[in-house]
Amino acid sequence: MPYSLGNTRNTDPLASWNIILTLQNTDPKLSADRLVAHRGLQAAYPENTALSVRKAIDAGALYVEIDIQLSLDQQPMVYHDISLKRVSGQDRLISSLNRNELMSVPAYEPERLNEEFIDESISSLAQVVEIILSHPAVTLFVELKEESIAEFGAEIMLANVCEVLEPIRDRAVLISFDYSIIGTAKANGWPQAGPVLLEWSHIHSDQITAIAGDYTFVDYKLIPEAEKLEKLDSLTGKLVAYEVGTVQLANQLAERGVAMFETFDIASLLK
Repeated sequence: MPYSLGNTRNTDPLASWNIILTLQNTDPKLSADRLVAHRGLQAAYPENTALSVRKAIDAGALYVEIDIQLSLDQQPMVYHDISLKRVSGQDRLISSLNRNELMSVPAYEPERLNEEFIDESISSLAQVVEIILSHPAVTLFVELKEESIAEFGAEIMLANVCEVLEPIRDRAVLISFDYSIIGTAKANGWPQAGPVLLEWSHIHSDQITAIAGDYTFVDYKLIPEAEKLEKLDSLTGKLVAYEVGTVQLANQLAERGVAMFETFDIASLLK
């Protein structure tokens, strides 16, 4: 019998059954050191904004992930898409405006959040670094987006991003779907970096092995059911699965050997 309820002679049988069901359906609480706030607290606020990052930290996040695209003047901006349409409601590219112009453009996700956050504007990487500086326990994952790498080149992307990240270099982890830029970052001595897998089979490739990442990010749906994950950390660093929206899913992945979980709703997963 998995649970002992003691002497239940004088209790309502239905009440006892409800207690058993509650115990069986309770998932262990997740700890903040295993969760990554995906684009900040995206579930409740516009993604990749200073506001979203602050709210994630307020909710207890110790790890926050953001995306980086470069502006026309090659400055790192916190933004996922190359187009401004989805987040800012403007039909143009982020690379068509310089940093100062972009910082006056709204970042409010009109289709998802209507106009509740229309006064929130696009954030620069420098603004997020200032937030992280004031929270010494927080680590920042910085995803270098492929569109800006293709447009401006890996050398410019790395140089400009790393310059801004220098004040938090020991708490800033570079990640990207572009494996070569992560390999270059590691070879150049950036303290922590890792790939985001395009497909699961790549985890066993010579390129990923050579990178020797500190972390490897992957869509959890790409992980084969039969894959044994417990021995991967020595080759790939910590395995981080995304997009994990429930405690139940996180615990299922943890049982299989996944080390960390990236989520849009870190506030709910920490409750």
